Order: sequence, then C-alpha cells, then structure tokens
Amino acid sequence: MPEIPTAGQLTLLFAALAMFVAAEVLSLLRLRGTERFRIPAKACLYWGIVLGLGVLIWHSARRGNWIPLQDNFDAFVWLALLLALFVAYTQRVHPLRGLDWFVLPIVGLLLAAAAVFGRAKPHEYVGTVWSWVHRVTAYGGTAAFAVAAAVGAMYLISDRRLRHKRPGALGSLERLEKFTRVSVGLGFPLLTVGLITGLVLVVDRPGHSGLGSAWYESPKVWLAFAAWLVYALVLHAPINPVFRGRRAAMLSVLGFVLLIGTLVAMQFTPGAGR
Repeated sequence: MPEIPTAGQLTLLFAALAMFVAAEVLSLLRLRGTERFRIPAKACLYWGIVLGLGVLIWHSARRGNWIPLQDNFDAFVWLALLLALFVAYTQRVHPLRGLDWFVLPIVGLLLAAAAVFGRAKPHEYVGTVWSWVHRVTAYGGTAAFAVAAAVGAMYLISDRRLRHKRPGALGSLERLEKFTRVSVGLGFPLLTVGLITGLVLVVDRPGHSGLGSAWYESPKVWLAFAAWLVYALVLHAPINPVFRGRRAAMLSVLGFVLLIGTLVAMQFTPGAGR
C-alpha cells in the first residue's frame, strides 16, 4: 500500500540532501585548482547515497512492501539515487570532469520533490506486469535523459569557452557529444515503451488513470509526447548534421525540461499520482 513518509523519514531524506549539497559545493571548490577537496567531496557523495538507501529501506519496511516505485516519495528517491550512483560509478571508472556539477543539482531537486509531492497520498497502482513495465521504463528513461541533459549543458559551456578561447573546458566536445548520444540512445527506447504501455493502460482503463475519455487533452500527455519528439531528433542527429553538436545538446536540455514539466503536471492534473 502507498505510504506517506513519516517525520523521521523526511529528516533522514534532508540529511541525504545535505550530503549531496555538500558534495556539490566541495566539488565546485576544486575549480580553484586544489585537489584537497576531492576526497571530502566523494565522502559526502557516498554518504548521501547511503542515507538515501536508508530512507528507501525505512519507507519500504514501514509500508510492508519491498517492491519499488509504489508511490511518489519512493519513485522520486529512487530516481535521485540512480543518478547519484551513476555519478559515483562514472567518476570512479571513467572520470568526466564536471559531471557531478550538473547531475547532483538534479539529484537534489528530485529529493526535494520527494519531500513535497510524497506527502500527497498517491493512487495505488494496479499490480499487473503491464503497469510495472510502464513504470520502470518511464522512470528509467527519465534517469537516462537527466544524464543526457547534464552532459548537454556541459557541451554547451565547453563549446562557448572554446569559441572564446577561454580555459576550463569540461572535456572534449567529441566525448561529451558521444556521451549525450549514448544516454539518449538508452533513454529513448525506454521512454517509447513507457509511452506505449501508458497509452494502452489509459485507453483500456480510462477510469483507472483518472483522465477519463478526454485523456488526450491532459498536459502531461502532451508534454511527454513533446519530449519524445525532441529526443527522436537528438537520436537521429548522427544521420542529420543539422541537429548535431550544439543543437543536439540544446535539444537534450529542452527534452529534460519537458520531462520535468510532465512530472510536475502529474501532481496537479486529474488522476495525479496514478
């Protein structure tokens, strides 16, 4: 059953948020050319992940159900931790300078969203394989596109600094562009499956979604479809030079903004949280 987070869970959530903010600040301090903040920044990142996992374990134990993505609070925390784990893994195995500067703020926003929207009692999902596929692919695609947006922003900044012959570029443009394409290449099929399964669920069970027969008029439907179109352009950038480089990076950021709008619209349109 969906479970509203307790005061203790929210306190632990804010502690995790504080750790991620500290990791972001310490990482930014490394811009001054000193490496003495590298280990404290990593320690704060890891502690944020541990505290976030503690929140999920506590929330699931109290709910009496260990299946993830059962409510707003659970879903937003899972998204945040997936991104934080991605940063920790990438920076350890294949470091990309500045990646944490752009991804960790998204992690913080997702945790804040969990605290805000998690207080609203969500609709309990129907436990079918079809609805499970919809949830996992939709949230998985969002996580991949968050990475694409962060790297796209890094590309735009690096491109601007190189054009003005300024130091401090965030990696080579070729690597950043490839990173963006890989992230979009992973997120696009996931989002496509999420849209198809969601459409089938809405058409088959209009009352369950809360949108009724006029589901096609919902802002969250239009925003999700617009994001899908934007990422379709990015995905086909290699065969269409018009959308390569800076345009692909800008579209990656725009697509993620549309997805954030979709998540927000889900909380305020009919059928919120379903």
